[in-house]
Amino acid sequence: MTARSTIVRAGLAGALAAALVLPAGAALGQGTTISFLTPPWGAPPDQALLDAFQAESGITVDIQSVQMTDLFSRVQVAAGSGTPAADVIFLTEEAPSNIVATGNMMPLNDLMAGVDLSDFTKTDFWTMDGQLYGVPVYNQLVMMDFNEKRLAQAGFTARPETWAELKDQALAIKAQGIDEYPIAMGAIDWSWYLIALSMGDPMFDADLNPVFADEGSKGREAMATLLSFFSEGLITPDMLSGATTQHTAFWSGSGTFHQGWQGSVVVGNGADSAQAPDVRYLRLPEAGFTWSFPAAIGIGAGSQNAEAAKTFIEWYTSPENQLAIYNAFGLYPSRTSVAEQLAAEDKIAGNDVIVEQSALVNELPRYALWWGPFTTAVSTAILEAAQTGTPADEVIDALAQEWNDLRAEYE
Repeated sequence: MTARSTIVRAGLAGALAAALVLPAGAALGQGTTISFLTPPWGAPPDQALLDAFQAESGITVDIQSVQMTDLFSRVQVAAGSGTPAADVIFLTEEAPSNIVATGNMMPLNDLMAGVDLSDFTKTDFWTMDGQLYGVPVYNQLVMMDFNEKRLAQAGFTARPETWAELKDQALAIKAQGIDEYPIAMGAIDWSWYLIALSMGDPMFDADLNPVFADEGSKGREAMATLLSFFSEGLITPDMLSGATTQHTAFWSGSGTFHQGWQGSVVVGNGADSAQAPDVRYLRLPEAGFTWSFPAAIGIGAGSQNAEAAKTFIEWYTSPENQLAIYNAFGLYPSRTSVAEQLAAEDKIAGNDVIVEQSALVNELPRYALWWGPFTTAVSTAILEAAQTGTPADEVIDALAQEWNDLRAEYE
């Protein structure tokens, strides 16, 4: 999650299937089947909760699980034939440019008029021109985590405060034979954004000009830093062949520093992770800025089952299901009440770092119609540069030109 990384299930927390309360006003006994187009991590994780919803509402949910790039393609192909791709569609952080701004989602203001959304955060992210297009499901920050034990084994008592220091620590960890490939980051757009934003580069100005290409910019320094991780053998070459992702590599034991997300420590210390129980969040180095990747759930434009879809959305974003999603995937709930409950129960690992990191957010312009194609171009350019040794400045200059060309095409 787009270049969005694969999320692997942690163990289900089990006890939520005991009761299901449908949202107020849910229409029972409809005998309707609705389609739900979603990436794998968007499928309801607690089958008992889903079964109870279907039994009590009379609504059958046909879950169609696909990768996000395929999801966007299916929506766009369906739009070309004048039909909705699905009744309910899962929306990731790249959806605004790919399927919302293009008119493929139903405005929800009228349909959800009687629903209290005051408990939800990030509704603004899913609002365009005053219309709500998605009810928030989870709110995540792009973050980093690390193996505290390995860092200590290498003789480091302090976490890195700069990217140069992180690299020096990684080189020492590698040299001491503690971890052959101590940085788990992908040859993808997210890796560059993460380094550039945390170095303090805004990347784009208020007029959407690509300031990352300015002479002497932190964006240029970030690209050089990222490519050096590959050229100096700090990232496994399997990342260049597509044989793994930064997440699967880290959880299988390769990597001391890991590009994760708000909730990744839960998985990193889970039963299926070779890094457990030593994973901790790392506040991003230097200026420390990151960006968010919230998700939502909405209704496909032209759906003939909008009322049933609304009922499902209310259930899907209910406290019970948000708890199930958090327990299964570590995805931070969009409901303030659920987040507060988890924090009060001390169930949010590393909450102090999450709170600190959440104050340092510099959002990327994902509402731009050309954002989707640009992200694809960035990932392609980084992969090719890491494979061929293309200088960072050449990559940055080409990406700035790509941004401007795409902007001219779409505006």
